[in-house]
Amino acid sequence: MTTNVSECFNGFLKGARSLPITAMVKYTWFKLNSYFDDRRNKSIAQSNSGQKWTKYALHIFMRNKAKVERHRVTRLSAQQQSYQVDTPHNPESAGHGDHTHGVNLLQRSCTCQKWKLYKIPCSHVIAVCIRYRHDAEQYIDPCYSVDALFRSYAPIFPALKDRLSWPDPEETRRVLPNPRLIREKGRPVSTQIRNEMDESGRRPRTTPWKEGGRKVQCGLCDQKGHNRRTCPKRNEVPTSGGVAD
Repeated sequence: MTTNVSECFNGFLKGARSLPITAMVKYTWFKLNSYFDDRRNKSIAQSNSGQKWTKYALHIFMRNKAKVERHRVTRLSAQQQSYQVDTPHNPESAGHGDHTHGVNLLQRSCTCQKWKLYKIPCSHVIAVCIRYRHDAEQYIDPCYSVDALFRSYAPIFPALKDRLSWPDPEETRRVLPNPRLIREKGRPVSTQIRNEMDESGRRPRTTPWKEGGRKVQCGLCDQKGHNRRTCPKRNEVPTSGGVAD
């Protein structure tokens, strides 16, 4: 339903990222073996203690069961096992309560969709089961059973073969670097496509060629648009401080 499983494996395999390939494979192999062995032993211990459902499922089930105290159940059809459940106003809950839900035990459905999503009876289903003396735990999906947990981690990892027993490769290949991937000297060329959002907020360039930029002012004639070197009156105005003829 989520990426929790992949994130979990990614978390405990962080130490293998910088290892050589052979060491990385061995590290992953033995990490997975320890993971399976630990879960397998825990499932056996839970089964020997008479526990039917996993701790995760029981935690959600008991949390939903604690909400049914103020639920009001109305039976719509005993033959179809169809019921209506009204919840009271609750300002502390996310939805603030005061909702109406339809429960059908034959179709294993509830209009809140939590039963279908989590495969664990929601508080509305548990309220119906308590009101009409049904076993609510029978509606927990078998995937949450301790037996299913044991079967998930039942496979045993075989011992690795010694490197002397590895088959010889049929051919040897020499891996050469791709010359097209070698980084050239200098600063790499930017491939970013700039737009008006990149230009907004930037300070304007102080050049006479950019619109809105600061214009150059001549030091001889005090006119804008050129400097002392390109001034048209350069030969007319003396630069030594004397008076022109």
